[in-house]
Amino acid sequence: MYLRSDSAAGVRFLAAMAEGRGVKPSARAAGVGKETGYRWLRERFLASRALGVSVADARAELGYFSARVVEWDRDRAIGVPVRHHLAVPVDAEAEFWSRFLGGEDSETARRAAGIGRSTAYRWMQRRFLTLRDGGAPAAAVRRRLRIGPFRAAAWEAERRRALEQARSELAAAERHARRESARHVERLLQPRNRTKAELREQRYWALMRQGMTNTRACRLLGVDRRTGTNIRRRQRLQTPQNARQGPSAGRYLSLRERLQIADLLRLGCSMRQIAADLGRSPSTIKRELDRHRDGHGRYLPQSANHVAKLGRRRPKAHKLTANPKLRQLVQRKLNRCWSPDEISGWLRLTYPTSRSLWVCPETIYRALLVPGGEGLDKRYCRKLRTGRRIRKSRWLTRSGHGSTVRNMTMIDQRPPEVATKQQAGHWEGDLIVGIGSASAMMTLRERTTHYGIIVNPKLRTV
Repeated sequence: MYLRSDSAAGVRFLAAMAEGRGVKPSARAAGVGKETGYRWLRERFLASRALGVSVADARAELGYFSARVVEWDRDRAIGVPVRHHLAVPVDAEAEFWSRFLGGEDSETARRAAGIGRSTAYRWMQRRFLTLRDGGAPAAAVRRRLRIGPFRAAAWEAERRRALEQARSELAAAERHARRESARHVERLLQPRNRTKAELREQRYWALMRQGMTNTRACRLLGVDRRTGTNIRRRQRLQTPQNARQGPSAGRYLSLRERLQIADLLRLGCSMRQIAADLGRSPSTIKRELDRHRDGHGRYLPQSANHVAKLGRRRPKAHKLTANPKLRQLVQRKLNRCWSPDEISGWLRLTYPTSRSLWVCPETIYRALLVPGGEGLDKRYCRKLRTGRRIRKSRWLTRSGHGSTVRNMTMIDQRPPEVATKQQAGHWEGDLIVGIGSASAMMTLRERTTHYGIIVNPKLRTV
């Protein structure tokens, strides 16, 4: 099957070449042959040169610096024909169109050009489809080419069927590429440059897992029985388990998932499609791409995985300890008696693009007031507006959780005549206690007349 460079395999091959993997590893990862990869490289190089890109820039864009590029550019400059060996010469086609567009009918023009009737109709159909794809109205194209309405309708119906088939094939190719993404990642994760002994050992264990004996497995591999015995001894006569794909890392993305994200991005999938294929949330994919894109907007999965591992290391260095410039800025503002909230807001306004120079107020407070805090000298505690040297918990410093009433009667135990509010002389009382039980106030209200009394224990007045 003829594979185009804009297919899923072509996109994967060219992306691997741009990352510097080489022709053979890139073709192996894309699942194509080496000659197919060379054809795609030549097509992309010639397309870049046709757009006016220099040879050096085209090489850098492809990631291919072989001497073949010079030959491709020389053939392009000479003008090596790319037409099929059975195709009609270019001069004959030009003669036909000059006569036909000059006013002659198709029969006279094709006889003068020395071509057959079917060739002339094929050229006219191709010109019709080209003009229609360019946006020209069907009636104008029919008048220009002087063709009948029935033939024009037949060509237009064929064009629509071809477009519909192309759309369906493109959708099927996209679905197939998304399904094959996991296999492509598996090929990328396979070890490279394995020796013959390693491949023979892998095949040996595959046969042993099928229930074969050592003698039969060695006979199928074409080796001596002692070779299989030595392989078993290296594994202490234990058959290793077949390598399986590990479960998802749960909260964190794995290298396998990051490679699949990069592959699906090259294929033009959206974030929601990638999230559906990985079984993740679309916000997870968006955060991953926002964090690990480089300055050119590219997502490199290996670099992203390395940076993520470094960020998950524990214990982490304190932000004010690891960044001397940030620590100096915070200490300078604390020395001027700025509050941590003011410092945090000032840093965001002054350095809007440098997130490494941002710090939240809680980080400054913990560095100063929490025992064992790092990053700031304790002498800056006196610059805070509270003047404290240690943070005090509001709940742990209280003597209790408020006042309690001893020997109280529950409200559901009151007599029935009180609940009806028909008899005067029954009062309701409430006690309001201030912060830290430093003050209190009692209120009394008669249930029938709603007469109220307020008692201040401190002033002893009614």
